[in-house]
Amino acid sequence: MLLEANIRKMLVDGDQWASWHGYHIPVSEQYFVIWTPIGTSMHWKPGTWIAHKHQLSYFWPAEWYTMHAGYDEQGKCISVYCDVVLPNSNYTNTTEELIYTDLYIDAVVREDYSVYTKDQEVFERAAKTYPIVEQARRQSFEALDWLEEQAKIWGGPFNSSRVNYPVQTLRTCIPMKQPVCCRA
Repeated sequence: MLLEANIRKMLVDGDQWASWHGYHIPVSEQYFVIWTPIGTSMHWKPGTWIAHKHQLSYFWPAEWYTMHAGYDEQGKCISVYCDVVLPNSNYTNTTEELIYTDLYIDAVVREDYSVYTKDQEVFERAAKTYPIVEQARRQSFEALDWLEEQAKIWGGPFNSSRVNYPVQTLRTCIPMKQPVCCRA
């Protein structure tokens, strides 16, 4: 049985932007993976919706990014979203709550594996209001540039995610209180 975990996405002003529930996939001691099955409630500040894809969220202690890979019902990777974040060294394979602070800029991989970056203007606005964002400017944009480069060659942290993932196997490892749509 997989250990449960909650993920909380925070903004630099201390507000929670999003939260959701998932399950630890103990694949490494260097990074930590949380699986969020299709059918999970995703609570975001603008509203709540039900996940229409499986998601594996990857957390690396003390790194400037986190990664969320989306998979369809058959386990094919259909998207990857990398948040540039403030580093956090408190992650483990048994952490019950994984909290990260978003620095607004992102690298995104589409279903066709094309790559783009976004929200640089949001970063610029935040940097004018929150000193921590301005202080993190160099590291944030270095991380963003590196993530974009690595995404194009499926290197670095993208080596951790798979183009195909055995979601059917994962379904057998979660508690029976899983959403009805996810039961094998």
